[in-house]
Amino acid sequence: MCEKGLVLKPKKELVLDCYIDADFAGLWWHENDQDPISVKSHMGYVFYFAGCPLLWVSKMQTEIELSTTEAEHIALSQVMHNLLPT
Repeated sequence: MCEKGLVLKPKKELVLDCYIDADFAGLWWHENDQDPISVKSHMGYVFYFAGCPLLWVSKMQTEIELSTTEAEHIALSQVMHNLLPT
């Protein structure tokens, strides 16, 4: 039985890392194929600071993309907007 909960051990090197992924039309053939949401892509990302997770997100993209490349590009754009707000 774990009694410590989430244990973080930061590294001495203060580096910000970000990992991003997108799943193009991830619900196609799993849901109603006539429902527009079934062709939306799913995206997720996580920010690590000093080796510890700082922020993580998993959500459906708001746009309907036409390719995996476009889904990845939209995901990167949204992450950069969160990292460097205007």
